[in-house]
Amino acid sequence: MLLTSRFSRFLCWLLMLPLLGGCGLVQMLQDPQHEKKPAKADSWAADPLPYDVKIIVERPLPRPEAAVEELQKEAAAVTREVAAARADRDAYARPLEDDAASSGESGEASDAASKGAAREDDERGAPPGDALAAAAEALKDKMEAASTLEQLRDEAPDGRLALERRARLDKDAAEQLLQAQGYYEGTADFSLDTTGKKALVTLRLVPGPRYVLGYARVRYEPEPQVPEAFRNGTRLAQYSGLQGLLGKEAREPVSPPRFPRHLRLAPGKPVTAEEMLEAVDRVGRYLRRQGYPIAKVTDSRYTLNRELRTLNADITIDPGPPALMGEVRLVGDSAVSEAYLRRLAYWRPDDERWNSRRVGNYGDRLRGLGLFNSVTLTPALEEWKKNSGPGKVAPLPLDLRVEDAPFRSLAAEARYDTDSGFGVEGEWEHRNFFGNGEELRLNLPITTEKQGLVAHFEKPAFLRSGQSLNAQASALHEDTDAYERRGLAAYALLNRRVNRYWRVGVGVGGDGGQIAEDGHGMRLYSVIGPRLTISRDSRDNRVSPRDGTLAHIQASPLGGYYDDTFTAVTGKAEWRGYYALFHNRRGKPDDRLVLAARAAAGMMAGVPLHAMPGSLRYYVGGAGSVRGYSYQALGPRNHKGDPLGGRSFQLVNMEARIKITEDLGFVPFLDGGMAYRDQYPTLEDMHWGAGLGLRYFTPVGPLRLDVATPLNPVDGDPPVHFYISIGQSF
Repeated sequence: MLLTSRFSRFLCWLLMLPLLGGCGLVQMLQDPQHEKKPAKADSWAADPLPYDVKIIVERPLPRPEAAVEELQKEAAAVTREVAAARADRDAYARPLEDDAASSGESGEASDAASKGAAREDDERGAPPGDALAAAAEALKDKMEAASTLEQLRDEAPDGRLALERRARLDKDAAEQLLQAQGYYEGTADFSLDTTGKKALVTLRLVPGPRYVLGYARVRYEPEPQVPEAFRNGTRLAQYSGLQGLLGKEAREPVSPPRFPRHLRLAPGKPVTAEEMLEAVDRVGRYLRRQGYPIAKVTDSRYTLNRELRTLNADITIDPGPPALMGEVRLVGDSAVSEAYLRRLAYWRPDDERWNSRRVGNYGDRLRGLGLFNSVTLTPALEEWKKNSGPGKVAPLPLDLRVEDAPFRSLAAEARYDTDSGFGVEGEWEHRNFFGNGEELRLNLPITTEKQGLVAHFEKPAFLRSGQSLNAQASALHEDTDAYERRGLAAYALLNRRVNRYWRVGVGVGGDGGQIAEDGHGMRLYSVIGPRLTISRDSRDNRVSPRDGTLAHIQASPLGGYYDDTFTAVTGKAEWRGYYALFHNRRGKPDDRLVLAARAAAGMMAGVPLHAMPGSLRYYVGGAGSVRGYSYQALGPRNHKGDPLGGRSFQLVNMEARIKITEDLGFVPFLDGGMAYRDQYPTLEDMHWGAGLGLRYFTPVGPLRLDVATPLNPVDGDPPVHFYISIGQSF
């Protein structure tokens, strides 16, 4: 009886259990993850929590006068050390110009240090309060840029806890920012207010006093070896110079290497972590340009002087053994000749000390050829180390690996202008015709005025590096308002790069065929003569320049036949200039607004106008000169009113190239020019055209649409001209 009673109660409890836990059981069945949901801590916890951010930066504390006086004594001592080191000419010879910017020498503040110093009141000449307020504002700007709260403001966090996590990330970032900017006693904290419609996060930075550089010493372990070959010598010049025009090998002196004992930072001035690391890295880069290819920093020790509030740096560098420039060795297969690739190097093997900058410039030169998809230069360090030893300077070879790009290409271009209507031009190009980077380009123009074939050939590094052979030949039929011509023309020009900007060319050219003009039938003509060209090009980009200038002068004495023999001297000068009104953060020209200008003039002396074939005279007007006028319209005319051409001309173009978006821009422009019967331009009767252009920027250059109107209309010319083409007008 007792057993039955107990069993009955157990059975009852078993039957009631699902009823007691029904809600929980149903909830578990509805939630397949069987996760228990946390209870809300408050009304903000589970919902997206919008917020505002307030960043407060207190004004940094000024430096105590006593600390400033002590620091000045330390800075003076460091300056005396540098002056003493300079007196040792073997260790501190003046570097070449291309190395001076990164010498690592102390005593002269680097650009970065100068920027830091500019914030100090003694450099700015501003009252201390203003300087400290400016420093606080600069910190606030940097914090806003680094703030997670600011970056994710539009993405509301899920509750207070998530918002606190973001605030703590910002607190840590603020402390790191203060340290990096030299505020080593700085602190940061935050507060969170969730009582309003939006939460408010207040981030407070307390910088305290800013530390400055006490000293930044450099020592070498082991002390560098300076071979006798490094003390005084010469090296192959990167450019031929004027002596190269006389057939001599251009060489330049090489100063002995020096080993800076201080970083190139200004003692007594603030220094950021970024500036310090860059200065340390700069020493290693400098040594790798001075003959020590594996120089590296082995230890960096930074200490704080809390009393003087200075940062001190002790840097240890292992210079490694010295090396000479070795030969270039082509690794793998390439259709480009290895001998040609070696000839492009800026050095002769075993002739000069190692210079990593020259290696980098050589790699850039190879990449700019358009022959390779990839270029990799690898110093053969293991082989060099085996050949190096005490008292022995071994050459360091360079292994060159390239991946050939397609050498052949086909292209086509279409254009339109009001004068001649539509025109097309096909182009075939081979960029490695004989295996030495030779470029052969065939152009097939088909327009109303011109049909035929034009061949361009260029052989780079002809006989020597920095020298090229350029040639052009054409077979054309031209039919313009001024003349009709069927002829052959050719020229060859030897170009030599004298220095970074200047080039000189010497060659010969000729032209011959049949020409009809001024009411006469076809007559034979021929002309031949030497050519001299001088140019200076400092443009930052040849397709669409933003900065720099191009100046070009060409002179040619001619002799020929056109009904009778004749001799003449022709000359042409052209200048182009580009100026960007804005610059980017790195200080480089920006293409948002570029002012562009061109001026050109030409003359022809020693021959009357009628004795020179019409195809060799000067013409002005049309898309390539003065927009708004018909092709060849500006200048002398014959009795029929057709263009006659001139013995001289002048031309002026001005543009404002305004970029609206990455793809679109517009260009207001003003052009002017005239051709004259006189042998020298008279600067009179200039005709002007004005208009507006639209630019659509593509990878191969801007697509150009220009609309122009003449300001001094010529009889018979339309009031508006349209031009469609590819590329900038000049």
